[in-house]
Amino acid sequence: MSNFGCLPGRAGGSPMLLESTPMRAALYVRRSTEEHQADSIEVQTGEGRRYIERKGWSLDPAHVFVDDAVSRAEFKKRPGLFSMLNAAEKKAFDVVVVRDESRLGGDTNRTSLLIQDLLDSGARLFYYFSDEEVRVDGAIDKFMVSVRSFASELEREKISQRTRENHSVKARKGLVTGGKTYGYSNVEVKDGERRLRVEYAINEDEAKIVREIFTRYADGEGLKSIAKDLNARGVPSPRGRGWAQSALLPMTERETYIGILTWGRAEKAYRGGTKVRVPRPEHEWTRVEMPHMRIVDDELWNRVQARKVKKTSFGRTRNSGAPPKYLLSGLSRCGVCGGRLQVIPGKAGVEPTRVYICSNYREKKTCSNSLRRPVEAVDAAVLSYVERKILTEEVISMVLREVRARLKVRSEGNGDEVAELEAQARKVKTELDRLGAALVATDDKPETVLRMITEREQRLSALNGRIAILKTAPQVLDLEVRRLEKDAKKRLEDLRGLTEKRPEDARRALERLLVGPLTMSPVETPEGRRYRVTGKTGLSSMDGVPSGIRNIANPRIGGFALRNRGLNSRHAGWLKPSAFVPMA
Repeated sequence: MSNFGCLPGRAGGSPMLLESTPMRAALYVRRSTEEHQADSIEVQTGEGRRYIERKGWSLDPAHVFVDDAVSRAEFKKRPGLFSMLNAAEKKAFDVVVVRDESRLGGDTNRTSLLIQDLLDSGARLFYYFSDEEVRVDGAIDKFMVSVRSFASELEREKISQRTRENHSVKARKGLVTGGKTYGYSNVEVKDGERRLRVEYAINEDEAKIVREIFTRYADGEGLKSIAKDLNARGVPSPRGRGWAQSALLPMTERETYIGILTWGRAEKAYRGGTKVRVPRPEHEWTRVEMPHMRIVDDELWNRVQARKVKKTSFGRTRNSGAPPKYLLSGLSRCGVCGGRLQVIPGKAGVEPTRVYICSNYREKKTCSNSLRRPVEAVDAAVLSYVERKILTEEVISMVLREVRARLKVRSEGNGDEVAELEAQARKVKTELDRLGAALVATDDKPETVLRMITEREQRLSALNGRIAILKTAPQVLDLEVRRLEKDAKKRLEDLRGLTEKRPEDARRALERLLVGPLTMSPVETPEGRRYRVTGKTGLSSMDGVPSGIRNIANPRIGGFALRNRGLNSRHAGWLKPSAFVPMA
């Protein structure tokens, strides 16, 4: 077994760790979306605890961090990972234990940066499955970390390819590829105890509702009115959360109801460290006619589509999208049910005004939160809190001081790395010369030699690019940071006037500032019922004031690859989200 980055141990034994007092340990476990074993989390937790006990370390239950059903390629929606990294920065523990590198991530670059930042915080990292301590002290250690991360990423890609191939075959046969479609039941076909396939079967109770929705809409009734009536009658919705216009609209476009099964309109991909859905060209879709799945006849389907065409022929189509009129529209959630807050007409005393209210209470009656608060009062409280507590010159100055410090530390170690990279570049160039000579000496064009030449040319290009970045004068970086500081302070002053001058810009700034939606919970106060607004803010994605900070999160500043130097490798890095708690 290779013990790269491990402390030396006895021959044939485990690496030895020398400590006079028990070290404080943390345990990180993750179950991937590709893993269907329900006990995966339990197994990792149990094995990790036993490993920590064997080492004689202590484990605080609060330092067991879990991400359940999260892909190894996901690096944004990882609450357990972010909590662990933030706690490591606060020196809450001495060592972190995980099963292996695949638990941390399946993206070569991001996983390597994550490990580097974790070790930079002062914590040590151990894989309990192989009883290894991970180190990145030298070039060999870093290379081994990259190799293992590459293997993990390659495995994830192969799993994804096999899954997509399997789903494609099922779709061509008209079988269920996953999920449920309202109007149909998923029926398992078995051979004894072994499941052979899952087929669609029309669910007559749900099919009646589908036909009712199509008929009423074709006759001129609005989707919002239909949704209210279905909720009033207690008709079960597809997800059990009540009917809404947003759920009915895609139903009127679903060709499955006329016996055409379409698969592959979009595919899952990872962009910027998180999963997104990417549309695919129509010629790559799989379309299968399934007459036995028809619920709606052609005449009714055509009437619905004709009404939709007529409706969108005048004025704005639904895809054009009007910008939100109110500051917190789409940015706030009800603290009771988690539903969106909407704005409706109301009164402040006898004066007409606009108020925020829970949409689930108003439209579906599935929430008990009936509190209505004036839009003007809530918006003013939120923006006032932002200006007083978050967007301050002290915060900006602190961030830029940290940037300078990190740039200095990074630049001090560039000399040795440049020499090493130049030596690698010379070696690759020598290999290219030899391969070129071999190619000239023969009339044949062997594919292997051509491939080797292409690989080395790509490697040489990457090495030369890296060398050019590292040789850039540190003084240029310092000048860039000074410019950012001046620009950021000016934008801070501009932002403080946005509320009155350009409310749409104030909303855009707030949207960039927030990490997730705001939660508005009704509470009793001496002045009456009010909303307690809670949430998290982080400046790394903020436009306007922290433009300097935003640029630091950008892969390049003036041509320097700062992201690849570890300045923004996790959830705003050292600039962690802060609590957001105004009362409105």
